[in-house]
Amino acid sequence: MRAQSYLLPGLFALGLAATAFTAGPALAEEDETPPLGQPYVVAEHQDWEILCTRFEEGGPELCEMYQMIVGEDETPLAEITMAALPGDEEFEVGATITTPLETFLLTGLAWQIGDDGELREEPFQVCTQIGCIALLGLSEEETAAMRAGSHAFVLFRPFRNTEQVVGARVSLMGFTAALADLSERTPMPPPAPAAEPEGEDGED
Repeated sequence: MRAQSYLLPGLFALGLAATAFTAGPALAEEDETPPLGQPYVVAEHQDWEILCTRFEEGGPELCEMYQMIVGEDETPLAEITMAALPGDEEFEVGATITTPLETFLLTGLAWQIGDDGELREEPFQVCTQIGCIALLGLSEEETAAMRAGSHAFVLFRPFRNTEQVVGARVSLMGFTAALADLSERTPMPPPAPAAEPEGEDGED
């Protein structure tokens, strides 16, 4: 599917009702123990939050970056979370983008860094009770562009009006600090075992 088939020239239509989204997780109090399995805010970096979840008592926290993407009238349009992928040779960050349930799935989702960035199109993976989900792997080159930029776009079409394009503006304010914070909270994979030297052929 070509970019021209997805975008309508000059159209960034905001205001799709995203009734599936609610307020994001709350900042945990210092003396508060969040319930197991429930994400909570451990840090804020301008327009990004760091969410962590503990799934078992005494177990490690799994953390990710989070942003609720809203329109000009503060209507929620989508959600984006990012997880660091240490040791991955292809991608530095894995992004999960969730759009409202009434999203037109056939055209997929488009992602663009800045106003002049290359338009990247990805399929939706699944729809759940909270919305429709697309997964993106972001390379070091893409995350470098995000560190240097001020915004990106998530583009998708609503099912009720497939000629409309919803352009959800993702703020990159605080992205660099949030990603550095997230990387520190993400455990590094254990080093690969050293290869054993090949033995020499013995003599008869």
